[in-house]
Amino acid sequence: MLIDTHAHLTDDKYENTLDSIVQNFENDKIEKVFTVAYNRQSILDAVKLAEKYEKIYAIIGIHPDEVNDYSEETKQLLLDYAKHPKVVAIGEIGLDYHYEGYDKARQKEVFVEQLKIANQVGLPVSIHNRDSIGDCLDILKENKHLLTNGGVIHCFSESVEIYKEIKKLGLKIAFGGTLTFKNSVQAPKVCEIADMEDILLETDCPYLAPHPYRGTINEPKRTSLVAQKIAEIKQISYDTVVEKTTENALNLFKKAK
Repeated sequence: MLIDTHAHLTDDKYENTLDSIVQNFENDKIEKVFTVAYNRQSILDAVKLAEKYEKIYAIIGIHPDEVNDYSEETKQLLLDYAKHPKVVAIGEIGLDYHYEGYDKARQKEVFVEQLKIANQVGLPVSIHNRDSIGDCLDILKENKHLLTNGGVIHCFSESVEIYKEIKKLGLKIAFGGTLTFKNSVQAPKVCEIADMEDILLETDCPYLAPHPYRGTINEPKRTSLVAQKIAEIKQISYDTVVEKTTENALNLFKKAK
């Protein structure tokens, strides 16, 4: 049974299809899905979904593109909801320097603030990094004392050298649909040498659907295609990949056990 450790099931694209997607989890061999928040409203929506569906859990936090949504009130919301039995991590948090107009200083400040919250409430972190790995790594190294509950760099597409630095920090990496893209260069190299104990599965759905569905609306069931790609790259069985990544997910996101 597969665990999708990073999905966005609160997205409007699922407005009319979510019930049927969830009803098919059993047939699709999906054990659990972690739906990830990115702003204040999606925190509320993610928790609501987790309460409605047995196999859905929530990860709550403020995405770097949404730092204007972070305030003292948001901090209190995170502290309060972190106690919820189906909230398994703080995320997705981190840095994103991809689009023009970002506030680097504010992103760094909010990232560290949420690392502190995660440490305070005893939860792991789900980390977003886009065009910002240098600063992201510096912050994680400077705040290693806040990472005692572990965490994951989601949608990992950095180099082998960066993976080794991430591993030293005790963090895991998650592969999604980008691993299967024909133009993917770094992720397959990392996948080949990475320890299986460090790898998680994700979709980032509705985005980043794996090959051959690239460009379509992604779903949790497509974690199976990511698992197949990992098995192919590492030359191990598909069942081994599923078993190990599920074990890794439950060891990291302990409240989902």
